[in-house]
Amino acid sequence: MLQFYFLSILLNVIAGLIFIYVTVSSGETSLALADSDDPFAESGSAGSVSEKADFNPETDDLDLDGVAGLSEKKASKNASLKNLALPFLGDKTLQLVVGILSGLTGLMKLLSPIQYDVAVIGDLIPALAGLAASAVLLLDWYQDRSEVELSLPEAIQSVYTGGRKYLGIFCIIAAVLHFIFPRVLFL
Repeated sequence: MLQFYFLSILLNVIAGLIFIYVTVSSGETSLALADSDDPFAESGSAGSVSEKADFNPETDDLDLDGVAGLSEKKASKNASLKNLALPFLGDKTLQLVVGILSGLTGLMKLLSPIQYDVAVIGDLIPALAGLAASAVLLLDWYQDRSEVELSLPEAIQSVYTGGRKYLGIFCIIAAVLHFIFPRVLFL
């Protein structure tokens, strides 16, 4: 059905953006627009950089000749970029809704591919991307709300913590290819 076709594309793109731009570490969610190699990026929430980058002319000294002034300007610019780019992706309710809808859409894409295509393998890649995105987003939501520590197998835990950006890239690529080539087998 065409409705699930477009819904699959939309949800895979949104889930991919969530995995790329939102980081989850020790129960705390933050936007991660800068690489972890960035010396001006702070650990913790996205607001921690902007709180330190504010300049109060009465109490703060402005050192135009030193490196400290340049690093504050760079940190302030970084903080403003973090505050502007897609802040709604960190919303837990959005992530829950996208997780539920991605799972349902992925399941329906397995059972009902685009017109005149083979069932199950006709739209396999976008369906698997949606199901994987759903599993990770729902696991995020569960771990955020639950007080019980959930132990995952080591292979799944490594993908869950370290492979989120790769899963996001996979979801976006699956959505783009599914949009461009709707009736190709596996896409």
